[in-house]
Amino acid sequence: MASEQPTIERRSHKRYLVRDGTYAFLRPPANKIGQIIDISLSGLAFCYFSTNGASRDANGLDLLADDGICLEDVPYTTINDFILPTEQPFSQITMRRRCIKFGPLTENHVEYLQKIINKYGQAEETGKRM
Repeated sequence: MASEQPTIERRSHKRYLVRDGTYAFLRPPANKIGQIIDISLSGLAFCYFSTNGASRDANGLDLLADDGICLEDVPYTTINDFILPTEQPFSQITMRRRCIKFGPLTENHVEYLQKIINKYGQAEETGKRM
């Protein structure tokens, strides 16, 4: 019988679930856009459609919101990129989830990230992970 080990939180900032209306855009050569799932001051996760596997890293990341908040050229590193389960296993189009860690941020980046979190974020339930 396996014993349950407590999960150790490695994130340095609180993660917020994000309501509809916020998007991450990977600049060329990736050219992918997707809905942001959750965000913090240190990173985010978003979903995107793919027809040819994981998208390459881009030359930058832009964050867009319906109300016109736009944060351009955010430095980042991809931490994970994986296929989300689907009910159509033989489809040519897959839904993927990319988890990223922000690189060194300017004061302007931090200010706009905080605006996005304040306007669109809602705290995750304790113990629940996406």
